[in-house]
Amino acid sequence: MLTVDQLKAFLRTERDRLFKAKDYINSYYHQITSSLESLRDNLFPYAFSQRLTWKDDLNRQATQISVPHVIPKKLVGDPEFNSNTLIALINNIYAIQNAYLFNPARIEKPDITLVLKAHQFLLSFLNDQFSRSNIDGLQRQQRELAYSLKQSVEDRIQNSINPFFQRLEMILEDEYRLTLMDPIKLIVNSFALYKKDPTLYDELISRKARELGLKNDPELNLVIIADLEKPSSMIETEIKAKYQLTDDKRPANKPYRLKEIAGRYCSQTENVHALAAFLKDAEKALLHISIFKRIVLFLRNLFSGRGPEISHTDISFSYVAARGKIRREHTSLNDLIRNTEYYRDYLEKFKEELDLSTYTKSRNPRVTAEIEKFIETSFLSLNEIYEKSNGFREWLGRENNRTLLRRIPDRRQEEFNNLLLHVNRICIINNYNLHELDAG
Repeated sequence: MLTVDQLKAFLRTERDRLFKAKDYINSYYHQITSSLESLRDNLFPYAFSQRLTWKDDLNRQATQISVPHVIPKKLVGDPEFNSNTLIALINNIYAIQNAYLFNPARIEKPDITLVLKAHQFLLSFLNDQFSRSNIDGLQRQQRELAYSLKQSVEDRIQNSINPFFQRLEMILEDEYRLTLMDPIKLIVNSFALYKKDPTLYDELISRKARELGLKNDPELNLVIIADLEKPSSMIETEIKAKYQLTDDKRPANKPYRLKEIAGRYCSQTENVHALAAFLKDAEKALLHISIFKRIVLFLRNLFSGRGPEISHTDISFSYVAARGKIRREHTSLNDLIRNTEYYRDYLEKFKEELDLSTYTKSRNPRVTAEIEKFIETSFLSLNEIYEKSNGFREWLGRENNRTLLRRIPDRRQEEFNNLLLHVNRICIINNYNLHELDAG
């Protein structure tokens, strides 16, 4: 049987294990702020004020959480109200990161209560923004992306961030119980004795808590008093079983997590198809240039000293490659189309050859290896497609290419932007999930 000191050491180990997840929690918060900004700027712009400088009100050095005492039942209103509320929500996330996650060892129970309330505030606001008027105004792919972002935010808070703070709260409560258990036993020997004069004993226990450097918690004091008649072995079993139960509730085993990640990549088949179709249409539109325009482009490149960006059969442009050291690389539209079509065919072949619905029933290491190879190839390929496509989008947006840009209908440009937003989101989510899985 473990002594009280050994149980405290057990809890310190649990706390150290938990704090190793701090960087992951910070990265999840970063995902959430990016998703909220994306919803505001790209999907629900008319639900918010049109003020272009709204990000100036974001405070990345915030340390104070601001949450209404009572969260309203309806958190949706005019564009200005929505914008101000969103700014407050994002600033709350910065405050949590700066005030608490910077040094989680200083977090106390009231802090956790406030953090969880801030999460509730955020989720309530997010849910109310998905009103019918906002959703009905979106195209199908935009609607799917909006719900995907919403689900991503909810999943991160409910399944990753909240459990971190709830587990820490459990550790803090058990540390409090173990610290005061023996002193309370000396003050009041039984619950029956406590009931004779609760006011007196509450004051004595409160004084003892302060002497030990603890903030008095009347509710936990009652739990300790109720436990006085339990044998020490039972208290030890309850504490250790509680953390074992929490461990058992962690995310599903590796095969299921890999299936989830691979399934997200497979769900991009339609988007990759659409992306390849857009790039081919853009190629046809942009390379259909008059002889006069070609002469103008030739002279401009000649006097600027640059190589030709547009030839008879291709368009050259640069893009930012973020793998490893961030750098700018050069590619062409033909190369981008080939990459996209190759990955499209790779996705379709994978889906034909391996049925993900039966994968988790297989214990064949070869099948697991194929899934892992598919995930690695998909991340590299889809991320490269996104980076090059984003470079092409930047090239199109240059002021001296505006005439060419008019050859592509506004609707198709918007579809292209939404496709890139969705593809990038899948890359980010899957990459974090994979790192989380590797970390165990």
